[in-house]
Amino acid sequence: MPAFSTQTGRNDFTMTEEKNLDLKTVAEDAAEAERVAEEASREQETGSYTHTFKNPFQWKGRTFECLTFDWTVLKGRDHLEIEQELIMKGRTLVSPAFTGDFLAGMAARACTERDEAGKRVIDGQAVTDMPMADFQTITRKARGFLLRVE
Repeated sequence: MPAFSTQTGRNDFTMTEEKNLDLKTVAEDAAEAERVAEEASREQETGSYTHTFKNPFQWKGRTFECLTFDWTVLKGRDHLEIEQELIMKGRTLVSPAFTGDFLAGMAARACTERDEAGKRVIDGQAVTDMPMADFQTITRKARGFLLRVE
């Protein structure tokens, strides 16, 4: 059990305890990544996904009941541009398949919905503003696509 410090008024972990917690977290994360990769490899190969919202999603004056994502239209350029956007926001990208911001950017670029001028109607911010269940489902589909093509 960590010692209580009267100087800081909190429980202080020793470096060994912190290191053990970090190693445990890394091991748990690695096991979860392995499980997700295995699950993705069992899914039917598909280049697109249509998501139906439980409740219509509103974004910038538009209402969406469903959105279709075509992962096959994405190019290497999209990957690099999403990476650059994250770097400009001060975010570090370790593994795209397990980075929510990257997957949100990927989903926004893969979304087939366009306005009258042919421009995207959603962006990565729209994806992150979706209800959590919808966000998780869409980004899980994006992750699955990435893991199946590796």
